[in-house]
Amino acid sequence: MNIKIKLRTVWAFVQLTRPMFLFGGVMLHLLGIAIAASQGIAIDPGRAVLGQILVTSIQLMAHYSNEYFDFEVDRLIGDKRTWFSGGSGVLPAGQLDRSVARQAALVCAAIAIMAIIVAAIQTPIILIIGTISFLGAWFYSSPPLSLMGSGWGELTTSILTGLFVPLTGYVMQAGRVDLGVLLIGAPLALIYMAMIIAFQFPDHTADASVGKRTLTVRWGLRRVAVLHNVLIIGGFASMFITIAANQWWTVARFVWLAVPLALWQIVGVMWRSRSGWAHLNLLTGGAVALSGVMPALWLLGFIIP
Repeated sequence: MNIKIKLRTVWAFVQLTRPMFLFGGVMLHLLGIAIAASQGIAIDPGRAVLGQILVTSIQLMAHYSNEYFDFEVDRLIGDKRTWFSGGSGVLPAGQLDRSVARQAALVCAAIAIMAIIVAAIQTPIILIIGTISFLGAWFYSSPPLSLMGSGWGELTTSILTGLFVPLTGYVMQAGRVDLGVLLIGAPLALIYMAMIIAFQFPDHTADASVGKRTLTVRWGLRRVAVLHNVLIIGGFASMFITIAANQWWTVARFVWLAVPLALWQIVGVMWRSRSGWAHLNLLTGGAVALSGVMPALWLLGFIIP
């Protein structure tokens, strides 16, 4: 009986962690490393591992913190929770005590701080990148800033993810910032912001009821639906301009495979904004797929001759 209880507790913690969200962080970090390798920089495996520890610990810190501070909203969402939005549902269901999420966030914060210090000893500029990433991730959910409920969380987390994660991978190898990494990361940040907005559609009512001023609450569903589509279109348009200006056609040859998925998201949001917000599992799942596939396709272009 005790073994069954322990197994249920372990599984509940895995659900709380939601490891599928870590895929994007791994792909973006590897993308930064691949860009460094394409420039003839010798890759240091130890620095690559350290960079990934830094990225993943900050990502998990933000996730556990969000589960802790967003408890009331997640409780109100109830059956409107999708596979990817509304939190894991573990804490509102009583499968784990709420304090577990807080303790996990603090442990990850300690690991992140140690990783930043060790990485900064080797690559000083990481102190700036890592500190900004840490503070932005911590205050995404945590008071007094609570960026996720202020209308600034969407932009902040998109920049930290789309730009700073690949930049971490690159800088850990090259020891410097490169404009090319930022040019590749900027469209990815727009796609990531569209994903965050997609998560807010099913959470809209619960967010509004507790005064959480997300973009969907402040602007309304229809206006944010337009913003969602503009972000995806803008992401691909800016990516095309960057590729054309730098003649990156070969390395970017796989990225265009994501266009059908992008169109699916755009049409899906347009349809739902007119006929009602139904089948949101498909919408949020598509958003996660698009934001995860994009860096993976860029990565393929760098590693396959």
